Amino acid sequence: MDSRSDLARWISGTHVFPADRETLLKRARSQSAPDEVLSAIRSLPDRTYQNMEGVAQALGLAEEQHD
Repeated sequence: MDSRSDLARWISGTHVFPADRETLLKRARSQSAPDEVLSAIRSLPDRTYQNMEGVAQALGLAEEQHD
């Protein structure tokens, strides 16, 4: 997984956040996310995330620049 947009593809959506690690994992599984994404979510600290930004920061994914 190279970017937060890769991750967001599998776990973002209406009414996803706030969410804990298990909720995000269930969401990714329901979207048939690849093993790489599931593994990344499993590695998250077990806490509640308010938005995609918090998840990306916890995984060390840099904010993407848009021109």
